[in-house]
Amino acid sequence: MHIANRHQPIYIFHLTPEISLIWTALGSLLLILAAAASSWYYAMIHAETVIFRLDSSGGGLETGIISFLGWLIITFGTIIVHELLHGIAFATFGGSPHYGFKVKYFMPLAYATSPGNFFRRNIFIIIALAPLLVIDIGCLVLLAIFPQATWLIWVIALNTGGAIGDIWMTVQLLRCPPSIRVEDRKEGIAIYAPPDVTRQQLPFNRIDNNRMHSTGKFWLNLTLMILVLLLISSFLLIPLLKMLEVPSFIIGNNNFWILRWQNTATGFSLGFNWISVLIMIVTLCLLGFVVNLVQRRLQ
Repeated sequence: MHIANRHQPIYIFHLTPEISLIWTALGSLLLILAAAASSWYYAMIHAETVIFRLDSSGGGLETGIISFLGWLIITFGTIIVHELLHGIAFATFGGSPHYGFKVKYFMPLAYATSPGNFFRRNIFIIIALAPLLVIDIGCLVLLAIFPQATWLIWVIALNTGGAIGDIWMTVQLLRCPPSIRVEDRKEGIAIYAPPDVTRQQLPFNRIDNNRMHSTGKFWLNLTLMILVLLLISSFLLIPLLKMLEVPSFIIGNNNFWILRWQNTATGFSLGFNWISVLIMIVTLCLLGFVVNLVQRRLQ
């Protein structure tokens, strides 16, 4: 929906380092919870325990490489479908979707946006949540029909954790008056309001654009957030998973795993594979460096 007489936005939401860290921590927690819930759902539907993996047996370095490539294909495929669904939702409500890839605070991000198009608050919430609902519900249905497709558990977990930004914005917009209009730009989300709505009625922090953006502070905060996440996992997830009797599952596979929950007759445990986490961090940093380098050369 285009607005002929465009006014200045009352607020523009930008992703700051602090918000990025919060999204990373909450998104990781959502990923773990979604993997656990999907594993429990599978066990209830098919009356058997599932261990998510991309291969059915060990096979040395070659099998590990193939498994890692399979994991990458599923991961990037999920991200692409997620953004395409955002674009379809934009187009359904009269928008003109644009797709792209960028690096924000050393983190590579795929995005779908619709600059120049203005949507009612509730319509924008539908657009924001469309990929989360469509992919998760679709995968749950397919998982019930095809019990051998256990890789769908990773799709559900990744899609749910990756939708933390959409969920975050939905919560914020629900706290705004329904009369506002929302424009999704490449560098932020602009909020337009009628004359009877003031800046004080919006829930956004006024000083989030004035915070420090130092790289050192970013990585220090990232380390602290990871420690907080581990504490949450240790003190909350373990008793919760055991109380719900969630069956054993692995995020990853025997050769490349991130988190392993084991629940057997002899005991239970929750473990993180720091080598895999380190590999992922290094890979993301290198990817961010390369993309930044290419973008600078093209400018």
